[in-house]
Amino acid sequence: MKLKGILSIAGQPGLFKIIAQTRSGFVVEGVSDKKRMPVASTQRISMLEDISVYTTDEDVLLAEVLKSIADAKGLKHEFDVKSDPAKLRSEFEKCFPSFDQERVYNSDIKKILTWFNLLKDTDAFDEAEADEAVEEVKEVKEVKTTSKKKTAAKKTTKADAGVKAVKKPSGAQLKNAGSKKSI
Repeated sequence: MKLKGILSIAGQPGLFKIIAQTRSGFVVEGVSDKKRMPVASTQRISMLEDISVYTTDEDVLLAEVLKSIADAKGLKHEFDVKSDPAKLRSEFEKCFPSFDQERVYNSDIKKILTWFNLLKDTDAFDEAEADEAVEEVKEVKEVKTTSKKKTAAKKTTKADAGVKAVKKPSGAQLKNAGSKKSI
């Protein structure tokens, strides 16, 4: 499941892909209708890859929730998001049983199922591309880990060099030190 570059804009129906960045915001394209429009950076924008769902243990990324829905119902299934909220909640519970019943509201479930309906016809569920995206994330994490180790090594050598570089007293300081008498 890959959600990189897909976003939701408050006040706009549907989902969008980022096409280009402008001085004042973005140019986006609708996932379902392919219409392009400018979006100001002052609008409330939510990146789907950053959204997580409350569970009884810890939060789970939206991509994993959508994948579990696809595994449970299949990509051919269409949710009727205008049906009874109790029915939607029970269907969502069948697909993703570990969600937190108190903190996930009916409106959240409706929004997630609407997004599933929009994304199932796109390439977001393409397994080969999703595996490549996971590999990219792993590579980025490895690079960050090795760079942190290198930074820590550099800090250690600088600290060691600071200890070794002891300032030697000058000749005048030595004469003054010898002239002091103890009583």
